[in-house]
Amino acid sequence: MKLIRSFFILYAIFCFAGMRSQNIISSNTGIQTCIKDHQCFSINNASYLFYDESKNSFYLKLDFSKFKVGEDSIDQWLNDLTDTYLYFKAPMDPNNFKDLANHNHKTIKLNGQMFLNGIWHSQSTELSLYMTENGLLNQNNNQNNYDLYKVNFTISFLPKDFKVDKKPHHLKKSIFIGVTLGRINQLQPGMQKLLGEAYDH
Repeated sequence: MKLIRSFFILYAIFCFAGMRSQNIISSNTGIQTCIKDHQCFSINNASYLFYDESKNSFYLKLDFSKFKVGEDSIDQWLNDLTDTYLYFKAPMDPNNFKDLANHNHKTIKLNGQMFLNGIWHSQSTELSLYMTENGLLNQNNNQNNYDLYKVNFTISFLPKDFKVDKKPHHLKKSIFIGVTLGRINQLQPGMQKLLGEAYDH
């Protein structure tokens, strides 16, 4: 727990606003693991969050390549992950977006599935949902803009569960992923391809 707290403190220092690309907002994300008692971590706008109204589903797409900083000594262990995306999907009741005032939050238990390296596994997380500063005004105007909200959540997994431990760096310890002040994109028609196999699974 002390390690996770330290990670989030460091993460908060380096947290910065998501950049818009093709009208899709990326989210601040951190990754951390331990290799031979050496702590390895990186922080970047490496994930994309989506909400699909047609399926009432929440999605995470994580691009490991965005964690690289351009230094081989730091990036090497990430090579075992950058040939695949991580996807997480879970049902999420649209009513969770209602009756949420500024400075309040809801904690939502999401029971879903995670996809990595061609393998699916059950995965749960607790997601904290917040409204942005001007979100209440826009909500009262009956706008369904999911980027009015921010979310915090964490996911951790063992490399062996997804056969990542078979790759050159033989990652063994839990890999911890944290999204802080993440922004949700509404999944629009034609955007399903961004979620690959995860959308139809």
